Amino acid sequence: MPLRHALLCLLLLATPCDAAQALRVAVAANFRATLESINAVYERETGQRVVLSSASTGVLATQILHGAPFDLFLSADSDAPARLAGARAGLREVPPACYAVGRLALAGGELAALADPDNSVALANPDTAPYGRAAMAVLARPEFAAGAARKLVRGNNTVQAYQFFAGGAVDLALVPLAIAPEGAALVPAHWHARLEQHALLLHDSAAARGYLNWLRSARVRSLITDAGYEPCP
Repeated sequence: MPLRHALLCLLLLATPCDAAQALRVAVAANFRATLESINAVYERETGQRVVLSSASTGVLATQILHGAPFDLFLSADSDAPARLAGARAGLREVPPACYAVGRLALAGGELAALADPDNSVALANPDTAPYGRAAMAVLARPEFAAGAARKLVRGNNTVQAYQFFAGGAVDLALVPLAIAPEGAALVPAHWHARLEQHALLLHDSAAARGYLNWLRSARVRSLITDAGYEPCP
């Protein structure tokens, strides 16, 4: 490294130089809080910085298709990583793999409350969020047909849907169990499509592969399970 570059790093406390080496991870909004907790351990033990960008799965997938410079994509489903891998030949070398299985929960009441049309319900936008699509499948069940006139409030992602509930804007919210409040009613898994969340390597490097392997380790799988997810098959 030229002397002037080394001096610049020292003067700036190495932040810009380290930032250039940081892993850039696009993560579905539902998993961000869990990943932040996991990354605190990873960064402390390895010294590797990880920078997160979160949004709904559909929004992140569109950004990646348009060239967003991420190293890894942690989706809330298996479909988006599979489509991306199919669209870009370079992404097929390391197939997408499961890192967590999500569950849906109802915040604000028992599941029977979905049959009451007076109860407004928040959910993630089903056009871009897998958990939103799962929520719509639940609301479409025959036992909740009486509530069909209910007011639906769609958040840009699962976190915003929960914020609507937490802020008192709606009566109920169908959100991931991992971000639901204590006491939320667990939705039966067979009521909607399986929420198997897959990771995709976008930019192959030793650092990215190391992080991906660590994410799949038994130790981290245990942390993910403790956060409210189920283990991958």
